[in-house]
Amino acid sequence: MAGPRRKVKFGRSARRPDNPVFGFLRQNVVKDILGFLLLLGFFYFAMAGVLTLAFRTDSFWMAVISDSMKHDGNDWHEYFIERGYDPSKFPLQGGFERGDLLIIRGVDSVSEIAIGDVLIIDRGPGVIPLTHRVVAMWEKNGMAYIMTKGDANAGTLSDERSIKPERILGKVVFVIPKIGHISLLFSGQ
Repeated sequence: MAGPRRKVKFGRSARRPDNPVFGFLRQNVVKDILGFLLLLGFFYFAMAGVLTLAFRTDSFWMAVISDSMKHDGNDWHEYFIERGYDPSKFPLQGGFERGDLLIIRGVDSVSEIAIGDVLIIDRGPGVIPLTHRVVAMWEKNGMAYIMTKGDANAGTLSDERSIKPERILGKVVFVIPKIGHISLLFSGQ
């Protein structure tokens, strides 16, 4: 003899019996993940704010996308020696290459810049900034001008021959080799 027929329930209770432990754990996991993401976002923006203030620029790091500052020997010294400068005292003696990460400090005035410094130059909206070494500085009609050149380049580019100070995004103060490849990968370069 068969017992009474049980009704089959569809929905949540048919898949798994209600268990307060599973519901509690599921709620806590979601809360933990959301809490972690919020905390991560907070630390990211806090660190970005601190670094922006410390380095006096919105662009305190940048990945190198070309080899215009790559050194193959000391040929780049010749350009400066011919013009009466001692390049052995310049910063970034080893140069840098594609995929390196540059740490940048903002400059408040041209007086913080010297021949041999490596600058980040704004080239306009939608154009990748230029990172080259200062080769000349002059003043004309009360306005300061700067000329830069890539250490590996034979000459200067047309848009780096008379740079106005307002185009300077900052000065490179440190290079971290190869770490910039991560940024290049995410930016599709």
